[in-house]
Amino acid sequence: MKQYVIDASGYQGEIDFKKVKAAGITGVLLKCTEGDSYLAPKFLPNYKKALEAGLRVGAYHFLRAASASEGAREGEWFGKCIEGLTLELGAALDVEHEGVNWDGAKVTPNDACNIVSAFAQGAAKHDRPQLYEEKEMLLYASIDYFKRFLSSPALRAYPTWLANPGKLPYEGAVKLVQYSWSGRVDGVENEVDLNTLYPCAQKVEMTTLNDAPTVFPNGDVPVPPDPIRWHISGTIGCRCIDLTIEQQ
Repeated sequence: MKQYVIDASGYQGEIDFKKVKAAGITGVLLKCTEGDSYLAPKFLPNYKKALEAGLRVGAYHFLRAASASEGAREGEWFGKCIEGLTLELGAALDVEHEGVNWDGAKVTPNDACNIVSAFAQGAAKHDRPQLYEEKEMLLYASIDYFKRFLSSPALRAYPTWLANPGKLPYEGAVKLVQYSWSGRVDGVENEVDLNTLYPCAQKVEMTTLNDAPTVFPNGDVPVPPDPIRWHISGTIGCRCIDLTIEQQ
């Protein structure tokens, strides 16, 4: 069963995470670090507030590296900043043109693979070996960047977080799809990115995202009592199980 997740940075201003959860959002990916020395000032306060509100939390790093050695330094910085934190949504690497103009740096797909691998290895040194050894780090990019730079077969092991507000066709498997850059969620001061989270990496027909909501209003609306029912949801492998049993 898919879930809705926001990703947030300082641009979103003050966030009331209890309202966010009441509006129907289940998780948040927070900007944590950038480069090899920047820690987002709102990261730790928002991390604590989001957990207290009962949201699933993840953290992401905004990449600046154009070489493997720079990637390793940035990974170590990110790993240090998330060490000991509870990240149910995991850790993610944000790779985009605004951070790394790999065209200008003449980075090849092989170079890009080495940068990502060095980053994951650096982050893994801080008590998160799964980021490198088991390739559990989410890799965020546009379709263009995945095709031109992040195309190495070695990177397919990392779960994909796809930036795709245009809902363009994509042949690869995805774990998370960013389907809007202008969502509105109760409790968030400014517009916010909206994402659909899947239980495991899978191929997605992007046209189905046309029905995804872009507005999550106040969820504090009285709901009439339902009959007694039991709801079971989960996954077996990549197959979703969603079953409701109602007492007659």
